[in-house]
Amino acid sequence: MKILRSVLCVEAAMLLSVSAFNQTTHDGSTVPAAGVVTYTPSTTEATTHMTEGTTVPVYALPDPYYHPNYDVENAIFTLTNGFTWTWSGTAVDNLTVNQASTDDNYVTVTAASGDAGSYVLSVTENAPALYGGCSGPQVDLNIVVHAEPGVTMGGDATYLFCAGDAGLPDDIQTIISDGWQQYRLVWSLEIATLDELGAKEFYYDDENGTNREGVQKYAEEYTTDTPQSIADAGSAPDLMTFGAFNVINNGTRNAVTVYTYTLTGINDQASRFGDFIDLAGDDSDASAFTYYAAGETVVVTVYPAPVTGPIYHIPNNWAQ
Repeated sequence: MKILRSVLCVEAAMLLSVSAFNQTTHDGSTVPAAGVVTYTPSTTEATTHMTEGTTVPVYALPDPYYHPNYDVENAIFTLTNGFTWTWSGTAVDNLTVNQASTDDNYVTVTAASGDAGSYVLSVTENAPALYGGCSGPQVDLNIVVHAEPGVTMGGDATYLFCAGDAGLPDDIQTIISDGWQQYRLVWSLEIATLDELGAKEFYYDDENGTNREGVQKYAEEYTTDTPQSIADAGSAPDLMTFGAFNVINNGTRNAVTVYTYTLTGINDQASRFGDFIDLAGDDSDASAFTYYAAGETVVVTVYPAPVTGPIYHIPNNWAQ
């Protein structure tokens, strides 16, 4: 998994004369790889969020007077030689903080599985003796580590109904647990009719029988990435994006119709912090992110009601 070289809590650096400072452009972990677009938030925040089992990067903005050429907006990470950054924190023992060198203002923070909780990460910038040997004030960042997001449809289930039954569900809902806001779900909906032997024969785009095909496909309502914009765990997003569970006419008859929902994965905003954003800086690409397995299936089978035929009897004019 590639790590987003992000910069947290930054402002544009002051562009001052560099004649007074001996400076070095740091490479390695401090400078993103060539071509990588850096993410530069315009506001500072006292708290950040992450998911257990992930790694996020954290920068401390260097003092603009002592580091006049440090220009985040243009991905120029020039630091004055001799300055160091000391990272520490409360309950930080449960997190892994990796600083490649003390003269780097950049660390990565890793939370192992089972490390959900609240932590405080602190940093202090230290000047070398050449510039007075002073240490700056301690700056804190609250880190909230969340358990992996989860989602369920209540477990695998199979439902059998007759067309028009009052018990046909009005929706298929999910229950979200853990994680932190802006959940994205991965799920599929297959709509198929059965032949006389009970095998799937045709597949459709919707519950009205649109675009019948003889090869397996997902319904038009199928999506691999649906941003639900749900703020809290415990919410119940509805996966049913069509009107009703209809019986479909397969071209020759009303056929047994099977609706198969498969819930395969979920992620949230906190887990996406630890994932890759592509070189174009496009965080809307669903495939760029990790999804946590769900693996549940709900099958709704709808049977057409039999058509009751006329009553036959011996004709009244027989054997007169």
